[in-house]
Amino acid sequence: MDKEKLLWIRDYLKEMYKTPILENFLQLEVDEIEEGKVKYSMKVIDRHCNIYGFVHGGTLASISDVVMGVSCLTLGKRIVTTDMGVSYIKNVSAGSTITAIGEVISDGKTIMRAVGRIFDENQQLLVSSHASYYVLGDFSEDDYKI
Repeated sequence: MDKEKLLWIRDYLKEMYKTPILENFLQLEVDEIEEGKVKYSMKVIDRHCNIYGFVHGGTLASISDVVMGVSCLTLGKRIVTTDMGVSYIKNVSAGSTITAIGEVISDGKTIMRAVGRIFDENQQLLVSSHASYYVLGDFSEDDYKI
């Protein structure tokens, strides 16, 4: 995929994240985008946390799914998650900034696989994840207009 297409995907994501979807709640920011890999950041706020004041596991799982799924999208594929595994290693509280990286490890015609990692401000690993995605078809500008 050429640089122009990746920039279009980045702009598409920024526009889509203005609509009332999960990414809006998460307030994710796209930091880097390249073929098969993305990097996001997010400032943790109270609504992302559980009753103990730490980032909710569901929030971290959602972030993992987003970054791994978008890494597949950068290869021009429309996908849906078929399975996902999440390992919670460490947690953070509100006020922290986290970074999430998604990377494709298998670019199949019908099934794609990706891994995800989430880090705190000190580059300590918080979450390690992996997922499989079913390929619905191609993701193209003709299908999705901004």
